[in-house]
Amino acid sequence: MSSKFAHIPGDLLGGLTAAIVALPIALAFGVASGLGAPAGLYGAIACGILAALFGGTKTLVSGPTGPMTVVVAAMVSTHVGHPEIIFAAIIVGGICQVGLGLLKAGQLIEYIPYPVVSGFMTGIGMIIVILQLRPLVGLPGIGEVLGTLQSAPEIFQHHNLQALGLGLLCLACIYVVPIISKKIPAALVALIVGTSAAVYFQLELPTIAQIPAGLPLPKIPWFSFSDWHVVITNAFALATLGSIDSLLTSVVVDRLTRTKHDSNKELIGQGISNFASGLIGGLPGAGATMRSVINIKTGATTQLSGFTHGVILLAILLGLGSFAQKVPLACLAAILISVGISIVDYRALKLMRKAPKEDMIVLVIVLLHTIFVDLIIAVIAGLAVAALLFAKKMADTELMHVDAVTSIPEAYPVVQSLPEEVQQQTFVYSFHGPLFFGEVTILEKLMESVPVGAKYIILHFANVPFADLSGAFALQDALERWAEKDIYVIAVKLSEPTKSTLSRVGVALPNSYDTVSDAIAHIAFGDVEKLDLVEPAPVDHGA
Repeated sequence: MSSKFAHIPGDLLGGLTAAIVALPIALAFGVASGLGAPAGLYGAIACGILAALFGGTKTLVSGPTGPMTVVVAAMVSTHVGHPEIIFAAIIVGGICQVGLGLLKAGQLIEYIPYPVVSGFMTGIGMIIVILQLRPLVGLPGIGEVLGTLQSAPEIFQHHNLQALGLGLLCLACIYVVPIISKKIPAALVALIVGTSAAVYFQLELPTIAQIPAGLPLPKIPWFSFSDWHVVITNAFALATLGSIDSLLTSVVVDRLTRTKHDSNKELIGQGISNFASGLIGGLPGAGATMRSVINIKTGATTQLSGFTHGVILLAILLGLGSFAQKVPLACLAAILISVGISIVDYRALKLMRKAPKEDMIVLVIVLLHTIFVDLIIAVIAGLAVAALLFAKKMADTELMHVDAVTSIPEAYPVVQSLPEEVQQQTFVYSFHGPLFFGEVTILEKLMESVPVGAKYIILHFANVPFADLSGAFALQDALERWAEKDIYVIAVKLSEPTKSTLSRVGVALPNSYDTVSDAIAHIAFGDVEKLDLVEPAPVDHGA
């Protein structure tokens, strides 16, 4: 085979393996969402094919994932009997993702702190496990964390031992099979073993509904105008979480393949696939980490693998109906519990006592908000707290300091031109980092600590890449206080971004020079052009 087509066998094998792994997971996510197993399979097919065709990560496998399923499950439980609202949100969410890609928002994922991601993913894993406790023991799922926890007495009193036994058998398969061989898809083995056991022993257990053969025709969901705010809110949640989920998986894929994905193109591809999934009644999807890793490990190198995975699922769909109706929900619950357990970030949890306190605070806040409040609020709260704690940490390091002008080595020859009294009245304030809201407190402290008798202050901006509004206003307050004390202020080494920000908000620094030496010459002569008249002090070399 020529080198041009050498990748095809690996891609086909990778796609086949990913499809086998994705099948039980797609069915399980469909049931867990409340939309039914068909929705999970439809979503896996639409996202698998279209995200591979239009996305920006070569070996990414897309389909229903934990975060997306959790959001949909919450929507279904809130809007019972109104699937049109859910599918409209999925469609609009896809459009939002395309918009994010066109606006070049893909790089923003790089600015989400690890504790936020860790707390979010751990929370998602715990939600999945909690929501599957009732189906695992043969009871109907509730689709809401607090409701499930409150029903704990019912779980203990009215559980079905046959369902629980079957679920535990499936869990045993999931964790024992990899010990025997990691090449065998454990979830599929659990699905086959669990279903076969239920049929053989004629167990009376809840099963999934029959899946219609073939894909449904695209259908635009119509809903009341009064529900627009619900659709938009949930669409934004799906677009945000789907983008984060996909781009995080793309980063994992990059590390495994030593390639570089196109974040913005990936968002566009995910948006197109979710738009199509909503039209055919499927779950929204995102880049699936486990399926993508399996795809790569089996030999995939191009988008053909993800496309193949989707096509194989479509082929399976055409003859799956009679088999699917026999799959016990307890079996799917076991598969999802294993997925939830695998999502939890154990590496971060093990470091709870050793990691920086600020990071653990952010992680716990995001974790608790994810489980008990709202996924979007969890991410927003995490980012806000992380930013505030970072600002506090930066401020606590006191990157700003004041020095007597005589302690500045490079300005020593020029300093000698100043009268001794003026030397003692001149001080240099050095900034080491952005002049931002985190530095305001330190700047205020320095204002109060102006040495008695100070007449000249040189503000050294050499290490200030930019200033924000808080920093600019704090500096303005400092200038006004110093003006009241008849202190003369000179700026040194102002960068263009900093100068632009200060000028836009009306902060006036009339005297600005390139070096401290130039500033001191200005104090000495009132004109920097006379700097060449300053002669270095003679050096006494001794006898």
